Amino acid sequence: MKHKAAITLVKDKLPEKRYKHSKRVAETAIEMARIYGGDANKCFLAGILHDFSKYDELGEMYQYVTNYKLDPELLSFKAEVLHGPVAAVKMREEHGILDEEIYQAIMNHTTGRSHMSLNEKIIYVADYIEPKRSQPGVDQIRDIVFEEKNLDLAIYEITKANVLHLVSKDRAVYHRTVECLNYYNMVKE
Repeated sequence: MKHKAAITLVKDKLPEKRYKHSKRVAETAIEMARIYGGDANKCFLAGILHDFSKYDELGEMYQYVTNYKLDPELLSFKAEVLHGPVAAVKMREEHGILDEEIYQAIMNHTTGRSHMSLNEKIIYVADYIEPKRSQPGVDQIRDIVFEEKNLDLAIYEITKANVLHLVSKDRAVYHRTVECLNYYNMVKE
């Protein structure tokens, strides 16, 4: 898929605020790809498309999980987790994006996982640090990414913050997120 077609696809589906977020993620991902040696084209496409299913109806998302034989544990979660896997499947099955790295980057941007590819890591982090994000600790993560240039440490810190947030809200944590936290805790240095 060409960049222009991907932009149009997202712009036509998402609310303006989410579309602008997706553009910023794509731009941040390109910047990070240049720093870390990632594939700028794949990072742009994964970044612009990552939230494609963010506002899909929950019942429809559950159908995608079932119909495409995704991890059945996903059926225990809501749109915050599901929109990544569902968007990945939609991009592959309905829009012909067959590249495995783009698929995995979209698939795992909500949860992370252990042993992510470079481009997956870039999308996972870019979504968290794009310029308009203002959650506590984001500036520290930006410093880790752009000053220290330690992508694995950034992933660990992001995942730790996400897990702590979920636990503080007494919410379940998806098993791949726990695996991501544990793995990047071991390799972060």
